[in-house]
Amino acid sequence: MIALLSFFRKTALLSLFMAYALSALAQTKPKTYTFLIYHKLNPGLTVQDALSVEREWRKVNQAAVDESKLEGWYMTVKQFTSNPNQTEYDYVTKIVTSEMAIKGASPEAMARMYGDSVKTKMADLGRRDRATAPVVKIEIWENTDASFDPKFAPDGTQLMVVDRLQRRNPLATVDLSPLKRLSDERIKKNTLLGWDFSALAVPNGSEKGYEFTSTQYVANMSALADPAYKQFRSQISQTFDVVRQEIYRFQEFTVKPGK
Repeated sequence: MIALLSFFRKTALLSLFMAYALSALAQTKPKTYTFLIYHKLNPGLTVQDALSVEREWRKVNQAAVDESKLEGWYMTVKQFTSNPNQTEYDYVTKIVTSEMAIKGASPEAMARMYGDSVKTKMADLGRRDRATAPVVKIEIWENTDASFDPKFAPDGTQLMVVDRLQRRNPLATVDLSPLKRLSDERIKKNTLLGWDFSALAVPNGSEKGYEFTSTQYVANMSALADPAYKQFRSQISQTFDVVRQEIYRFQEFTVKPGK
């Protein structure tokens, strides 16, 4: 009888553990990565000159998003920067993926767009890209946490406040819970559209000067005058030095199917 009771207790404990483990697994969000591709306009050209090229890239990347090969593609145009070299780059394209690799659309999807001229069209697009705004650097970031308004979607007017961060103490443990809590509160009050945090994966060396990025998505510049923004900035400064701050505007972007 005692042995039977012991068996039932162990079974119940095992079932409870399995239920907890499965619940935790279900709540774990799939890991994503962001490729940041920095473009510098050739002399005499403006962002308007780059739009025809980037809109063609949007079309190509939308096909990959439709097939779940990519999570998203975004053209973001720099509005402000604390970078002393103001002209180091002019805009950044972001590609969000589910693994540390960029996957293109299937041959079938590409053929639906370009017929038998896929290779010719892509070669021409690459040539136009280099002639307009060549790539000057690429970074790969691992996205580690985020909070967003469920209704948030880029519409070409919102801004991204991007803080490049370095820990004040290189051995300090990064606790994101205060930043996430403040972000959730601001989202509920409609003073923030979203927030995410990422860690630099490649290339990552001490000469880089920063190791993390905190990005706040806001409706307009007035959000930066809100006391909640200053509180958020104060919280960041307890652990990090903001090495660089930049503000970008969404210019072009893909859309997830069904949204």
